[in-house]
Amino acid sequence: MIETVFNESIWGDEGFSAILSMKSVPDIIKIISHDTSPPLYNLTEHFAFQYFGVSEITIRSLSFFYFLLCLLFVYLISSMIWSKKTGIFAVAATALNPFFFIYAFEGRMYSILAFGVTASMYFFLRIFLFKGKQIVNYIGYIFFTLWAIYSHHFAFFAIIVQAVWVVKEFLSGKRRTSFAVFKSLLIVGLLYAPWLVPLYNQVTMVKGGFWLGKPTFNDLKVLIYDYLGQAIKYLNFQIPYVNLKIYELAPYLVFATLITRKWWKSISKTVFFLLWFLLPILITWGISQKFTSIFFNRYLLYTIPAAMIVLTSCRSKITFIPLFVTLSIFAIIDTNYFLTPKKLPFKKMSQYVLSTEKRGDLLINWNSSAHHLWESKFYKIPAPIYVLGEVELPYYVGTALMEKTDIIRSIPKGTKRVGVITNGSFDEIHLNGYVLEEKKQLGDLKFAWFDAQE
Repeated sequence: MIETVFNESIWGDEGFSAILSMKSVPDIIKIISHDTSPPLYNLTEHFAFQYFGVSEITIRSLSFFYFLLCLLFVYLISSMIWSKKTGIFAVAATALNPFFFIYAFEGRMYSILAFGVTASMYFFLRIFLFKGKQIVNYIGYIFFTLWAIYSHHFAFFAIIVQAVWVVKEFLSGKRRTSFAVFKSLLIVGLLYAPWLVPLYNQVTMVKGGFWLGKPTFNDLKVLIYDYLGQAIKYLNFQIPYVNLKIYELAPYLVFATLITRKWWKSISKTVFFLLWFLLPILITWGISQKFTSIFFNRYLLYTIPAAMIVLTSCRSKITFIPLFVTLSIFAIIDTNYFLTPKKLPFKKMSQYVLSTEKRGDLLINWNSSAHHLWESKFYKIPAPIYVLGEVELPYYVGTALMEKTDIIRSIPKGTKRVGVITNGSFDEIHLNGYVLEEKKQLGDLKFAWFDAQE
């Protein structure tokens, strides 16, 4: 079977989600309330495992399913506001957007978040455009807004975008509708109330320190460039004459497409999508300047559909040229990414470990700050994290899910052979009383057997 990003080995965060989702529903809610996320993704992954089994394909298919649902609402939004042709272009641009494409196959909550936010925005717009039955619009808006905030806390920044627009509509005369949307948000708040205590605890944990550094203006620029096509940096094909790699060229093609856009058409609607794209990014960047840094590209990917809708709407005759080239470049980058998996080959490594393991061997994860505990568990390798001294692991490495047996602070007496998993250098591994017997390296993933000295 050809290995692609659909069936390649899972990595740490995916492993964490998978191990958590294998537990019972009450345990999932209890454990994740002590981590940093809401429970919706893990609950849906739990039921996916129940019906389709535990595998890389199930994990990736679930995210891809939410990715497709998100694209459906991109089409519905674009065709509702502009035309079916714009809807098709918007779907193509969003589907092929390199950053968005990466997380179409990521076994985490990012696709389900993007789906929830985009669906919420669809019903939000229907309310103010008076499309269809309003009761259906309000029910859809409440449901999908709840879906979004139960998927990821960063969905609240999308609600801020909606709140700004409600104020704008209120001031422009749609006071009754604006007040009705406000009441809908009160219902959302009421139905979110069961998660307020876990949310408070999770925010308090993050305030105590996170792994993200304070973002600079360059970080802001990099994020926007990544969202506009520069995210996948694996294909180093050099474009003749312009002296740029293919992924470096992508955002400039996007800018060229935007320059030729008819900005004077539907300006009010365009402003809404620009707010959807830029406001969450700028708010989180600003918060990160004064408080704990929360500025992270994955958490904000739900803004990408808005950017792609702006990119493909209000086209002029000349727009088709840079837009077609942009989509072609996106497709080339994505195809290369899909067919050349880059995650650590833990599946192959586990086969080697299990085939060479002997009775009485001890397996450990060496690097506690970048451990592979969750991949080890997923691939049935009982390898606790080796932690020297009384060092406590930070919560953001998944301590909420860890059991007492997941950490080992010394090698038990009488252990004749130790197997060590690491992605660092073999030279960093020091086990008193043991000598290196055999080592195996697959890409950046390494494994070594150490024998006890006689």
